[in-house]
Amino acid sequence: MTVLAFTRPKRRLDASIALAEAAGFTVMAAPSLEIVRRSAEDFNALFRSVRKDDVVIFTSPTSAEECARCAFLRDSLKGTLIVSIGPGTSAALEDIGIRADTMPPEYSSEGLAKHLSASVAGKRVIILRSDRGSDVLERSLTAAGADVTNFASYMLTISDPGHLSEMIDAGMNGKIDVFAFTSPLSARSFAEAAVKRTGSKDMFDNALTAAIGRPTADALISVGIKADIMPERATFEEMIYAIKKRTERTIRRDRGGVLRLIR
Repeated sequence: MTVLAFTRPKRRLDASIALAEAAGFTVMAAPSLEIVRRSAEDFNALFRSVRKDDVVIFTSPTSAEECARCAFLRDSLKGTLIVSIGPGTSAALEDIGIRADTMPPEYSSEGLAKHLSASVAGKRVIILRSDRGSDVLERSLTAAGADVTNFASYMLTISDPGHLSEMIDAGMNGKIDVFAFTSPLSARSFAEAAVKRTGSKDMFDNALTAAIGRPTADALISVGIKADIMPERATFEEMIYAIKKRTERTIRRDRGGVLRLIR
């Protein structure tokens, strides 16, 4: 059975493991990032300022979940255009009683920019994101004539590297077939922890590497690692599907019954 290793924020870990196991993978997983919450007062101040006809963009399920801490969130969004980056975020919004008005065909900051740039001139746009998010969306919408407010609805910090030790040891011993990464920060932090522990990136030469989207693939490239797999749409579910499709044709057993990777 293919061994898939990935890191996820702690609150996403159990659901991600269940999804990967249901797809037939043997899973090694560890928390890579911790979510640091903002005060409820910060959310209240932001949503008191929301006006009818504003464009409000939710860029992750976590941004939706964290904004739900504002008691009058739903009332404040009446008359606004509510934008979701993708189906996972739309589902998180529905869980708190909010329906997204629109969603881009491409689930990424670049996809959001293409989807909205022609319709935001003269409008106030509020982007709800992490403190480590890309500035691509802000720059693109500002260039399109929008008045952009960036709001970090949560902060991300790197988890204790000790959580990654077992995974790194397994990779060093050739026991991992695929490494998967779901954000630029988690990709860089894992690669740096691996190099610090082993002195090299050799483990990635003997396994496939998956990136959830282009920013994560670029982060891997920046530390000298090529992404072999990237889904058409940037969701964890789509990445698992892309990995399964690729490994079904690239990992075969030799005559001794040992799994061999065919690049």
